[in-house]
Amino acid sequence: MQTLAIIGAQWGDEGKGKITDLLAEKCDLVVRYQGGHNAGHTIWVNGVKTVLHVIPSGVLHPHCLSVIGHGVVLEPENFLAELSKIQKVTKVTPDNLKLSSTATVITSYHKLLDAAREVQGPEKIGTTGKGIGPAYEDKVSRRAIKVKDLLDKDTLVRRLSMGYAEKAILFKHLYQIDIPAIESEVERLYAYGQTLKDYVVDTFSLIDQKLSQGKRVLFEGAQGILLDIDYGTYPYVTSSSTAASGIYTGAGCPGKKLEEVIGVAKAYTTRVGEGPFPTELFDDVGAYIQQTGKEIGATTGRKRRCGWLDIPLLRYSVKCSQLTSIALTKLDILSNMNELKICYAYEVNGKIVDCAYPGINLHNAKPLYKDFKPFKDSFDGGKPSAELDTYMSFIQENLGIPVGIYAYGPDRNQVVFRQDYHAGR
Repeated sequence: MQTLAIIGAQWGDEGKGKITDLLAEKCDLVVRYQGGHNAGHTIWVNGVKTVLHVIPSGVLHPHCLSVIGHGVVLEPENFLAELSKIQKVTKVTPDNLKLSSTATVITSYHKLLDAAREVQGPEKIGTTGKGIGPAYEDKVSRRAIKVKDLLDKDTLVRRLSMGYAEKAILFKHLYQIDIPAIESEVERLYAYGQTLKDYVVDTFSLIDQKLSQGKRVLFEGAQGILLDIDYGTYPYVTSSSTAASGIYTGAGCPGKKLEEVIGVAKAYTTRVGEGPFPTELFDDVGAYIQQTGKEIGATTGRKRRCGWLDIPLLRYSVKCSQLTSIALTKLDILSNMNELKICYAYEVNGKIVDCAYPGINLHNAKPLYKDFKPFKDSFDGGKPSAELDTYMSFIQENLGIPVGIYAYGPDRNQVVFRQDYHAGR
């Protein structure tokens, strides 16, 4: 296998960093293709916790080349702060970390606009307020600042000037906020550019070269398919293409196709922020899962909403990203519970629906549950109990693809490859 993708199959926070870190050991490149520092991938190695936001999760493997693709939006100050932190854990240099010259830059104006909209807007989306959405808006409107623009002051002045007058009027008259003068923003971004320049390359041609040399490439997604700007539960989504299609637009897979697309899913369901959530639990069971699973956002610090596993949502994710297998995480959180359920379908306006297609109003979806005998596995290296195997087999049979990997704890070694699945070995 030469090309592999790791994608969140739910609303993000599924444990993609752990699975990416695990499989990166067998890969030559790990490529992040979308999103920004609104994502948080947590990796535990020998009891040491590392949280990554923009830097790919393969960075903890010295042999692995980490690549930030052109579909990512980059806030330079945050990137350099993250780089400084990771340097305390592992050695990172321009030799093993590359940044796309055409990645979009998040400016001070984007962050201010994001925060102002969330506070004053009529509809709360649950944004992280980090400028992600406004940066993608400028990209689509052809006014974005690209990383390569930070390397030349004259170009930077010209590119910033294109949208500054409009932004100044918007902030002054609608949001009553003063924004930094263009001169100070130019100096700030140019200074960051001088620090970044050794990492900056044409990542598309780099990936093309490596693939032609037979190198193994792992594409790492941020957030999850259900937050995709097109495939997600709009408008409660992120601003990028989180599904498999984002790999082709945000990084490129020159001359190749994706051979394996692993969808990472928790053994239950969580969501941060606003939006529909058919299986959300508001009782003691939901509180137990939240507390036991330590369901708090690595980036936002917000508590995650929790509910039972949702097969219709996962079935939709399988279809729209052509997932070839599932990596099921956090099974240990469900062990020893008094009850265990899976939503296998919805009742919507008197009809039974088994796939969460975009045309369905999830606010009106009544989850239909199948009860399972709770499993009480200790995950001490022995064979899975019959109850646990039944739980995973039900998921596999209903999705039509294998549950090839399951994880039962935060550390990189708390993972099992099921015998009927050999990808990544």
